[in-house]
Amino acid sequence: MSWVRNLLYPFLGRLVSIIVLFFIGSCAVIKPPSGGPKDTTPPFLVYAEPPSGTLQYKGVQIRLEFSEYMDESSIKKGIRVFPNVEGEISINTHGTNLTVDFPDNLEEDQTYVINLSRNIKDEHGVEMAEAIFLAYSTGDKIDNGSISGVVWGDGPMSVHLWRIIQQDSLENIFQTMPNYFTDVSNKGGYNFQFLSAGNYLLLALDRSAAGLALDTRRMKYGLFWQKIIALDQDQSITDVNVITKKEQPQLRLQRGEWNGNNWGRIIFSRSLNYLNDNYSVILTYDDGTIESPVSFHDPEDPNALILIRSDKSPISNKIRIKIENIFIDNDVFLDSASVSVVVPQDDENYIDLTEPKKAVTITPTAHKDTVYLELKFSEPIPHWGLEYELYKSDTISVNEKIVYINPMWVNILPHNNWEPRINYTLNIFASDSLKNMGGTLLDSVITVNIKTTDYQGYGGLYIPIKGKLDSGIGAVLYSIENPEQKNISFVNSQARLEFNQIREGKYTLTLFSDRNNDKTYTTGTAKPLTPAEWFYVMPDTIEVRTNWDIELPSLNIQELY
Repeated sequence: MSWVRNLLYPFLGRLVSIIVLFFIGSCAVIKPPSGGPKDTTPPFLVYAEPPSGTLQYKGVQIRLEFSEYMDESSIKKGIRVFPNVEGEISINTHGTNLTVDFPDNLEEDQTYVINLSRNIKDEHGVEMAEAIFLAYSTGDKIDNGSISGVVWGDGPMSVHLWRIIQQDSLENIFQTMPNYFTDVSNKGGYNFQFLSAGNYLLLALDRSAAGLALDTRRMKYGLFWQKIIALDQDQSITDVNVITKKEQPQLRLQRGEWNGNNWGRIIFSRSLNYLNDNYSVILTYDDGTIESPVSFHDPEDPNALILIRSDKSPISNKIRIKIENIFIDNDVFLDSASVSVVVPQDDENYIDLTEPKKAVTITPTAHKDTVYLELKFSEPIPHWGLEYELYKSDTISVNEKIVYINPMWVNILPHNNWEPRINYTLNIFASDSLKNMGGTLLDSVITVNIKTTDYQGYGGLYIPIKGKLDSGIGAVLYSIENPEQKNISFVNSQARLEFNQIREGKYTLTLFSDRNNDKTYTTGTAKPLTPAEWFYVMPDTIEVRTNWDIELPSLNIQELY
C-alpha cells in the first residue's frame, strides 16, 4: 500500500495548503460593518433611586438609569445642581447607570434640585429631548412652585431665572449667576419646577451661554412682558412666553474699499435700511481737492453704501471718505465718521450678475402688484450700459419693461406681465458704448432662465377685537411656506384687524401690544432693564384662500393677556 501513500500524501498536503490559504485570505478580507439606520432616538431617564421628591434626604447616593448607554463626558458637563453646593459632587457613569454623591455638609431644610440638561447625550451623540428636574429635600417639605412657557427664537435656547430679593438692585442682574437655568426643548418649551414662593426675573438666551453672563453684543436674548414674576406658594405659572432676537449694534463705520477708478463702498456695523436721506459724503484726495460722490444702498449688503465719483479723471493713490449726519429711523445717530482707502492702480474687474445665480421661478399676479425679475450686478453700470432680450418659449420675442433701481440693480418684466406656466429666457449683453469705455461682462452673454407658475391667488382676513390695553394692538401674519413673507395690521377704529389682499396659503398669527408705538414688536432690553411687549401666538394655523374673505371669531385681548 506504500504506492497509495506516495500518491495521496502529496495530494492531501496540497489540499490542506489550499484550505489554509483560503481561510487566511478570508480572514484578511475587509467587510463593511453591519448595522441598521443611525440611532436618532433621544435617551430618557428610566428611574431614579431614591425617587425625586424624597424628604429628609441625608445625602445617600442617588442612582439614575437611562434608556441608553451614555456619553460620560457629556454627563459631567450636563448635570447642574441648584442651589450651589459647597464641596465636590461626585458623578460617575457606567453604561446606562449614573450615580451622584453629595458632600456631607448639606444645609438643613433645603431643597436641592438636580437639573439633567439637554447637553447630556447617549453614546451615539443624541441629546436629551428635554431637560429634567429632580428634587431632594433635607427637610419635611419640597416646594412645588413652577414657571413654564415657550421660547421663540432661532437655534438652541436656554432660560435663566433669578430669585429677586431687592427689586431696586437689578441694574447688573444679567451679569450675575442665575439661581436656576434650564434648556429649551426642540418644540420651544421649558419648565422650572420645585420653586419656592417669591419674586423672579426671567431671561431667555442662546443655549451656548447657559449659566454665563449676558453679552448683548453677540447673544440673542429676550425678556418676559412683566419685569417681575410673583410666584405664590406651590403655584404654577404657565405661558411665560418669550421671543428672542439679537440687539442691533451701535452704528459705526467699520471699513471702506475702493474698486477701480471711480467707485467704492463703505461698510457699517448695522443695517442702513431706514437711513434718512439728509446725510452727506465727501471724498478728499491727496492734492486737497474734494468731491461729493453719488451714493446709494448696496443691493447685496444692507450694511453698506456704494459711492460713485462723478469725475472720471484719474485720481490719487488714497482717498479720505467722510460721512456726516447719519440718522436711522430718527433714532440711531452718527454725527460723523471717516475712513481712508487705497485706490487700486489697475481695474481688471469684469461685470458679473450676482443675483440671480440660477434659474428663477416667478408666480405671476393678475390683480396685484407686479412681480419683477430682480437683477443685481457686481459693480455700478450706467443705465445705457446693458442691453436686454427677453424671449418666451425660446423663440418668441417679448417687449420688456425696465426699471432702474440704482446703478447696480435693475428690475425687468414683460410689458404685458408674465404669462402663467411659460418658460422665458433673458439674455443680457454689454452695449457698444460700455465696451468703448472698457466695460466688459464676465461672459459675453449672461442668460437667465425663468419659469412661471399659475397666477397667485389672494384673499382677506378680518378679526374683531374686544377689550383694551393701555397701548395699541398690532398683529403679524407670518407665511408658513415663506417665512420671510409677513403682513402687519393694527386695530382700526372699527375695533378690527384687517388683512387685505393676502397671498393664498397657510399662516400663523401673532398679536402684540405696541407699547412704544414703533409699529414693531419689542423683545425688551437688558440695559436699561425694560420688559418686552405683550404678545400672543394663536395656536391654530390660518388658511387664506383665493377670493375668500375670512372673518375669525372675536378675540378678547384682556382674556388673552
